[in-house]
Amino acid sequence: MRESLIRLDQIAGRLNAWLLAIALGVGMLDFTVFVVKSVPLLPAPPSAFGVDSSGPGLSHPPSIPGSRG
Repeated sequence: MRESLIRLDQIAGRLNAWLLAIALGVGMLDFTVFVVKSVPLLPAPPSAFGVDSSGPGLSHPPSIPGSRG
């Protein structure tokens, strides 16, 4: 009986280490999501084609000189 309790205590000790590692990982993930949600979004970069970024966008891709199509 005593050997069984000692073995059960060792298993619980190992399990506690795994649970602590998982809890730390989940806590880090939670903190990362909190930081990402609290940082304001960056403004959109200006368009390279001179089209207003607030409009519907390009209706066709820009033509490349010397290409067919």
